[in-house]
Formats: sequence, structure tokens, C-alpha cells
Amino acid sequence: MELRHLTSFIVVAEEQSFTRAALRLHIAQPPLSQRIRELEDELGARLFERSTRKVALTSAGRVFLDHVRALPRQIDEAVQACRRAQRGETGKLRLGYTGRASQAQLPRLLGRLRQAYPDVMLDIQGPLPTGALRLKLLQDELDAALCFLPIEGPGLQARVSLESEFAMALPASHPMARPRRLALRQLQGEPFVAYPAGQGFHLRQAMEAICRDAGFAPRVVRESEASQTLLCLIAAGVGVGLIPREIEALNIEGVVFRPLPRHARRIQHGLAWRQDNHNPALGRLLDLFGQG
Repeated sequence: MELRHLTSFIVVAEEQSFTRAALRLHIAQPPLSQRIRELEDELGARLFERSTRKVALTSAGRVFLDHVRALPRQIDEAVQACRRAQRGETGKLRLGYTGRASQAQLPRLLGRLRQAYPDVMLDIQGPLPTGALRLKLLQDELDAALCFLPIEGPGLQARVSLESEFAMALPASHPMARPRRLALRQLQGEPFVAYPAGQGFHLRQAMEAICRDAGFAPRVVRESEASQTLLCLIAAGVGVGLIPREIEALNIEGVVFRPLPRHARRIQHGLAWRQDNHNPALGRLLDLFGQG
């Protein structure tokens, strides 16, 4: 039994005429009659009472029509749904993000994705350190991640979207907060507050690298995953820190920022994904991300 048999049966039943049904189906009448006979033979039941004046459904034909009438429409809907999924217009997208991404990148990207592909179901995971996002990508638990770069691993790809400068953050009451210009090496020996070590925080790794470039290793006395908490610790005089420059916008009272030299290291942020991930919705996300 093929779809053409069912379609022919439904049209003949609706038209109550082989002649009109053949015209509607754009086929000759003999092939149409042959299809109906093949269907009746397969079912072992007569579907139509035929006369010179009209064609009428038998009781078996009426029961069969009740069950199959919706099939062509359902199949067409299934075909369209399949094609939309293949184009990435539907389906599921698992997106992870760091705390930095939540401030601007994530809302902007999700807004564009929702506007362009409203039927894509989003599974948003975060905020998480870049190290944790990297593991989720490698273990196929995420389709993509907004994270700090570079990110390394078998088959991982990435696109940079922005660079962050670091700045020295000091308590307003600190003697070194008075000069407008300050060399980082002058903070050697000062207690530092920082993002956690050994947990995949790129910001911690970048901070330590910047200090190494200045000739010393920072003495970290307190750690926190939250930038706002670090600024509060600095304001309280617990220590100094190296903080992404845009965090200054939090306007925490009691903290002053001093710039690093122009040649100081910066940290990149962007989108990472696995090259062998063939989720069509990921392709649509990459298209939107590439549009800036």
C-alpha cells in the first residue's frame, strides 16, 4: 500500500466520481481505477459501490475513509517539519556561557536567534567557568559556548567577538590609589583578591600571566567567582586585584581603577563549538554570530 493508493481513494470518495477524481489528480481514469482495485485487493474489502450514475462508499469504505482521511495532511506536515529541522529552523540548541557573556553578548545573541528562529528550543547552561564549558563541549553536552579564548581540545573551533583589557583595582584608601599612573610592579608584595585557581577560570590565568610579565607572582589571599564580590573585597581593603576593565561599570564605591600599559595582555571572548557537531540549529547560530 502506497501513499498514491490512499490519496486516490480519498479523492474518489470526496468526488464520488472516477472521472472528476482523475481530473483532480491529473491522471487518466484507467490508472486511477487500477489503483483502487489494487487497494481493494490488498485490504480484502470492496470500498466502492459503482454504478453508471455515481460512485458510493461501502460500509467498509466509510470506516476506512474515517481512518485515513487525515494521513496525507499529516505526512505533508511531517515532511515540512523534517525539512525545517534539517535547515535548523527547529530542534534543540544547547548553549553555555560564562558570567562575562551574560552582561551583553548572551542577551543580544539570544534575541536575534529568537527573532529569526522562534521554534528552536534553547537549553541555556551557565554561568560556568570556561574550563567547565570546554569539558561540556568535548563531552557533547553543549552545542556551543560563549567563553574566554583561546580554548583548546580535539576538534574545537572558535570565533573571537571581543577583547577585554585588564585594569588594576585598589581600595580608594590605599596609598597607591592617589597617583593617576601606577606601574603594576609596584603592587608586588601586596595581597591580591582573584578568581579561583584550578577551576578553569581564564581570568585567573590571565591575571597571573600579566603579573609574570611584570616580574612577580601575585600573593592571593581571597578568591571569588563573582566580579562584584571581588570588588567588594577590594573596597573593604582586603587586597588589590586585576579586573577586566568593563567591570568598572558596576560602580562599586570605595574602588579605584588604574590602567595597565597598552602592551599589556588582553583576554579574548567569543563562541566555541565542536567541528564535528552537525546540529543544523548550530549552523543557524553561527550564521547569526557571524553577523556581529
